[in-house]
Amino acid sequence: MKKSGQITVFLSMCLLCTWALLCVMLESARTAGSRYYFQVAAQGALDTLFSGYHRRLWEEYRIFALEYKAEEEIIRDLENSINRYLSVDNWYPMKLESVDVTRLVNISDEQGAFLAEEVLSFMRLGGAFQLFMEPEDGEQFLKDVTEAASVHTLSGIYDGQEKEARKLEQAVERLIDNIQEQERLSRDMEEALLDDDENGFFRAARSCRQTAKKYSGLMRQYEKQAETLLKRQQQSLSVMDDVTTDLQDNREELFRQQWNPYDAYLAQDGERRKAFARWEEQTEHNRNLLDETEQMVLDALDCQEEDEETVSLRDAADHWRSGYRRFDTAQNVSAGDKEKQGLLDQVRRLAEGSLVELVMPAKTAVSGAVLPNEGFPSKETAPAQGGQEKTAGNHLAERVLINEYCGLFFTDALSKDKRQVQYELEYVLQGYGTDRENLEKTVTQLFAIREGMNLIHILSDADKRQQAEALAAVITGVTGLAPLVKIVACVIMGIWAMGEAIQDLRTLMAGGKVPLWKKKSDWVTSLDNILDMGRGQMADAAEGGQEGAGRGFTYQQYLKLMLLKQDPQVKHMRMLDVMQMNIRREQPGFRVMDCAYRVDICGNACGKHMFFALPIVENLVRGQTGYPLKASGEKAY
Repeated sequence: MKKSGQITVFLSMCLLCTWALLCVMLESARTAGSRYYFQVAAQGALDTLFSGYHRRLWEEYRIFALEYKAEEEIIRDLENSINRYLSVDNWYPMKLESVDVTRLVNISDEQGAFLAEEVLSFMRLGGAFQLFMEPEDGEQFLKDVTEAASVHTLSGIYDGQEKEARKLEQAVERLIDNIQEQERLSRDMEEALLDDDENGFFRAARSCRQTAKKYSGLMRQYEKQAETLLKRQQQSLSVMDDVTTDLQDNREELFRQQWNPYDAYLAQDGERRKAFARWEEQTEHNRNLLDETEQMVLDALDCQEEDEETVSLRDAADHWRSGYRRFDTAQNVSAGDKEKQGLLDQVRRLAEGSLVELVMPAKTAVSGAVLPNEGFPSKETAPAQGGQEKTAGNHLAERVLINEYCGLFFTDALSKDKRQVQYELEYVLQGYGTDRENLEKTVTQLFAIREGMNLIHILSDADKRQQAEALAAVITGVTGLAPLVKIVACVIMGIWAMGEAIQDLRTLMAGGKVPLWKKKSDWVTSLDNILDMGRGQMADAAEGGQEGAGRGFTYQQYLKLMLLKQDPQVKHMRMLDVMQMNIRREQPGFRVMDCAYRVDICGNACGKHMFFALPIVENLVRGQTGYPLKASGEKAY
């Protein structure tokens, strides 16, 4: 009897289809697991790669960065790490085909914005344990420093105008001296004629004519100087309009009021110029009269030789006396106290000279180190072209934290940690190639801030203004132009502020403190002290800072204030310069620009099938023996 196999075949086909379905489902699940496993391998490789951060950069500056020589080196390390994952015997067999770096960001990219992110992270996570200013106060401190710099600019304008006004007064003095000489010689001629001394008359007449002839030239010099001062005043007012926008409260009005003496001075000088023009007319008239008188004297001498009595020397004297136009010299300026003026000028020259030697403590040697700036990131990176406003480190609160970081990790002129290049904070501020240049420029800028702050204090103190005006009256003497005293008083206040600023810097460089805004009790120099300073008698720094030693800011804290004004991108790149310079001492050839901050990758692999061995399943997948896998990853410190 024949047996039928239909049911067996049918059940076999059903079983085959069931297994095929199960294999496809298992392979699908395994494929999904393979993709996840490959993604884990890619991300794990990034983690492994970033664990190789530069140790000294972290130990010295708490900055994470991955040093590499070329992008191929990063790819090779990633491939090795991924292959270690893929070499494991598991349910996810696959073969790595390629790894591509889709984005590589260095710590120096975007003008140091990524350095700023790391610094801010460090400071927020424990680095900012003690701040000398709160981040939210950064805006006010920036306004204070900006205002001080603007006041320094205004003081410089005052100084320049005062010099022009002094030149004008010197031109006036020369005119007056000329007129006084003419008056004296006129009297000498008259006396000589009355004494029948024709030789004495001719000598005096010759001198008088030469003196009178010079008056026109002196008048032109005076008019030229008057026009120069007028133009300087107009320029000053224009500059003042630009600068006073940085002034706070009512100080703009305070400074504009101080300019009124120049306006009044120029107005009164206009009246004075008319008087000098009349003097020129009188001089010309007297010169013509002198010609007539000389002719009368010659005629009288001829008559004497011929024994005639037609004309006598006394007649010539009467003619000269009756026709001579005398000058009103009531506007004459007395000599004043030239010594005190000279002492003040000496203080001004001190401030205009080298401040470093003046303010550094005795026996303190200024570093002469030269920065090895070849290959510095700040030199090799093009300046930002805008669009940096929203990057890290631009907000004032962030600037405060970054400046505090600089104080923690960089040395300055007072640091005990001595390095080959000593003035690192000063370099971040200035960017010059030598320690001395950076220190000199920093001291000059700090002096400008202190001078501006001190001048604001003086202008706000009625007692100090009165003292300045009293000294101005002594220096100028008696004058027909009262505004001249006000002008000199303004200059004295500026020089007083300079002298106080010099003492402030001496205190700071000696390790003391100076308040940003001073009270009366913080003030250390009197006007007598300023005059002594002009004589070369400088008060001891410790003595000068006793009253303010208990409060205020240190030298380093002033540097942090000054950093608030600096362009953040410039600051960040110079910070990288310092880091690179110091690491190169032990690792020559180190480049911050070859240190990665972020790496994005894309990996490709080929997965192997495990449950596609049945012919029916292979037919379903059209003979495919593997399948593509992709994984992407990104990592940043």
